[in-house]
Amino acid sequence: MQKDVPIAEILDNPFQPRTTFDRDAIKSLAEEIEAEGFWNGALQGRRNADGRIELVFGHRRLRALKVLKRPTVRIDIVDLTDAQMALRSLEENLQREGLTDLERADAVRAAVELERQARINAGKPERGAAAIVAERLGLTTSWVSQLCDISLTMVNKDREAIEAGRLTAKTALAAKDWGGTEYIRTLARQGKEAEKPDAAVTKPTHMTVGAMKKAVAKAPEQVRERLKNEVFEGKLIRPDEVEARGRRLESQRVRREKEPPPDLKIVIVGWTHDLKDWNRKLRDVEPYMDYVDEVPAIADKFREALRQLIDTAKDLLKSAT
Repeated sequence: MQKDVPIAEILDNPFQPRTTFDRDAIKSLAEEIEAEGFWNGALQGRRNADGRIELVFGHRRLRALKVLKRPTVRIDIVDLTDAQMALRSLEENLQREGLTDLERADAVRAAVELERQARINAGKPERGAAAIVAERLGLTTSWVSQLCDISLTMVNKDREAIEAGRLTAKTALAAKDWGGTEYIRTLARQGKEAEKPDAAVTKPTHMTVGAMKKAVAKAPEQVRERLKNEVFEGKLIRPDEVEARGRRLESQRVRREKEPPPDLKIVIVGWTHDLKDWNRKLRDVEPYMDYVDEVPAIADKFREALRQLIDTAKDLLKSAT
């Protein structure tokens, strides 16, 4: 049923996911409506328990009409439960740009909670609520569950970096699962640094977190905890830094625990001879470096082995100083 309703009396959807509205975008929409007209029935609402109209979707359009000082608007009045109200609004907003990660996560969680309560009231198992919401929104059940986790676990101090755009909610959740609030703040600082025009770092993502975890896991068990702490503190920001630091820490640990050989001078002379021999071998390779990439199947492996040799040499020099 369609009805003309005074704009001043229309209430926002209590489950509206969008919490902020861009004033310039609203003004632009108002100018568009002024120029091209407004399609009656473009707004949908329901009548609440107090008899007032709550808007289902179309909050930006309603605000644009207020800018134009329109007195009334025609609304399609429908009967909706709270769960349906939340889902309709969320479906509409997900088709448009502008929802923040947290607005999306909070709205999905609210929709799941409403659907869960509706199933309980109907005597149905509540565990199917996430799957129902996922199907309606065209999302996977696992992603809906992850959005609910984001909404539940991100407390106010964790949300600041996400709201500022320095981290995505997915990145913040991955960081919190591994390193808690401390790591979120560290990645937020990196995200802020990445915003600078001449930034030497890139904005961290959930894949960054995964790569750092993998690099720590590859290190010897005895040094992993220290590596983790240095990652969480922001002293190490790239996987290759973690790997190099792990090798260095392990070398120091072994050196402390291992007694020097009785014939140390002879051993050092032998090492020096080996290093000079390797230097000659590398010089022999130098004239042919232009041809390495012509054998792509092994070129990458060769370059990686060379990088590891260089990294090891750097570690040895650092250990000697």
